[in-house]
Amino acid sequence: MAQNTQVVIPPIAYNRTDYTALRAFVQKVPIQRIADLYYQEDSFQVQQGLERFLIHMRDELVERAIGHNPAFADILQNARRGGTISVKALAILVQAADLPEPVPMPDDAIGRWFRPRLTAALRGEGVHTLGELVAMMQVRGPTWWRAVPRVGFGRAEVLARWLQRHAETLGSIDTDTRALVMRDDLPVLDAGNGTLPPLGTFTLPALYDGSRGINRAERFCFISATNDLEAIECYLARYEGQPHTLRAYRRELERLVLWSALIVCKPISSLLVDECQAYVRFLAMPTASFCGPRAPRTSRRWRPFSDQAMSPASQKQTVQILRAAFEYLARVRYLGGNPWLAVKDPVVDIETDPIQVDKALTAEAWEVLIAALERRAQQADGGRDRIALAMLLLMGDSGLRRAEAVSARRNALTPSRHVPGIWMLKVLGKGRKRRVLPVSPRTIDAVRAHWADLGADFDQACDDRPLLSPLVIPATPAALARHGVGTAGHRGYTAGALYDVVTGALRRVHDDLQAVGAEAELSSGDMFALIEATPHAFRHTFGMLAVEGGVELYVVQEILGHASADTTAVYVRAREKRLAEAASLLYRNDPARRE
Repeated sequence: MAQNTQVVIPPIAYNRTDYTALRAFVQKVPIQRIADLYYQEDSFQVQQGLERFLIHMRDELVERAIGHNPAFADILQNARRGGTISVKALAILVQAADLPEPVPMPDDAIGRWFRPRLTAALRGEGVHTLGELVAMMQVRGPTWWRAVPRVGFGRAEVLARWLQRHAETLGSIDTDTRALVMRDDLPVLDAGNGTLPPLGTFTLPALYDGSRGINRAERFCFISATNDLEAIECYLARYEGQPHTLRAYRRELERLVLWSALIVCKPISSLLVDECQAYVRFLAMPTASFCGPRAPRTSRRWRPFSDQAMSPASQKQTVQILRAAFEYLARVRYLGGNPWLAVKDPVVDIETDPIQVDKALTAEAWEVLIAALERRAQQADGGRDRIALAMLLLMGDSGLRRAEAVSARRNALTPSRHVPGIWMLKVLGKGRKRRVLPVSPRTIDAVRAHWADLGADFDQACDDRPLLSPLVIPATPAALARHGVGTAGHRGYTAGALYDVVTGALRRVHDDLQAVGAEAELSSGDMFALIEATPHAFRHTFGMLAVEGGVELYVVQEILGHASADTTAVYVRAREKRLAEAASLLYRNDPARRE
């Protein structure tokens, strides 16, 4: 219950002399005088530091008393600050030593157990009771604390230990992480332990590894793979320079491997056409054990599928990815044939405008969002808001994809030689296409403020450091492996981490706007779009606002990196407002309207 980093209450065992010494201490008797009156020179209280001992004793008794009766908080507030303790308060402290250790319960308010600053931070995340804290930690996984201000790795560990100590009343919390370490002795996939590991963290039993798959080619194989996992590695190695493609292909193949081994109980090199068709049906409705909330691959809460149903378009893309992978394996003579060639793609409705520009923010919502985030960024402890502001401006003022934003480097950003105040950024975009795009002055200011938080000088640097870097590197195996020792802040964010930072900032801004009654400034649709926005929505926001602002279509196309002008043209015709305005002109002579 102690409300600093020491949460656990140790047993209290003080004698009458200690209570007498404490009474003298709180009455401001000099510490040397107390030592002379009540202790010997070799007493352990004196040896360890008498003043420290008495302060520790006072704080323990205060916390014990408040734990049993929160109403004592007002009476003991002066004692908690180290001031003089009244006779009534001292009596409460003495009685507290004889009370049993208080037991936290799920319905207990967090303010009863944690200090005000930590309580305020948790309440900002919608946590008001210990039960809600446990639930949040269960959902977010081992890195639950990253999005909570004033909760670092050390404090999170202490809180986890304290909650685990009281698991009998609060429920157990699984905070273990999965180490994604490539080893020669990877464990064999085991469905009995209740977890589903991602590709690269397990091997398959001999019965399911494909070494004797019925679809294995009889002719000489052009790759050195002897089983299905090795064959998948050979296939994925072709996309090492294409991180987004690699991530998508690996995801679909690991889903198929887990389904084939755990549901069908056979290797993927033994799948037949009817089993591939069964997997297509599985995509539409995966079993519950395969689904879960979004979690990092380092977490044992990771699941192959999201808890949200796959869209028909995503299902179709999955089938096409698997068909291409099996075609490669058949072409290199690892497989005898490709069963996916006989599987039809799921039926998908064709969208007139496949780009979801309806998720773009209006000009009013965009400016209100930036203004609100700028206000938050001006606070001394607004480091995470300064990061989010720089991220949003890179996407909303320059049209970057989130992967382009996290890969942007300082040496690729230079002032324009033609227009003062404008900077130009070189990025490597989709399809490994390089392009140059403008960066606004307010984006530069936001990045400069973020660099100041990192202790770096943006204007003096010209190296290949990323524009956006985390302020704190979590002490998790995956984070340490990524950033390495002594290189903190130089590896930048991942696209997934950017997503978390941006969506967290949007929630905070949305709550701020609701608190100050911003509904008067923004429509309900704008407020909904704000809380539902994803990072890619701000790229659409740039395209929409640029076109509506009169920027030539070919310029917007070049900035966004679209291969076809038809793709960029969707920003011209996308808004339902334009259709409604056109319909108004069309129907103005309608007799029904005249009536």
